[in-house]
Amino acid sequence: MNNGQQLSIYSTLDAYQAGFLKLSGFDPSLKISKANDHKIVFVFEASPELYDALGGYLNGATVSALVFANIIKTLKSQVFSMKRSNGDGKKNNHW
Repeated sequence: MNNGQQLSIYSTLDAYQAGFLKLSGFDPSLKISKANDHKIVFVFEASPELYDALGGYLNGATVSALVFANIIKTLKSQVFSMKRSNGDGKKNNHW
């Protein structure tokens, strides 16, 4: 829903923070950093709920270790896949 308004975003390079947010129900978009082609940025649509979840992360929220580990593995797989698919020298999907 973008009725001519700019969407607010939250981005992070921290895969563990992104994993916690994904575990909390927020799906990131993965973008290649404009500043460094070797880094992937996790981009989320900002909302009060997202910032509440971030507060939980920063305050040491307790989560299932197995579920969290599986989410991190999934994110890493997506990162590696994205890096491989952009290995042809094309500079697309930058953030």
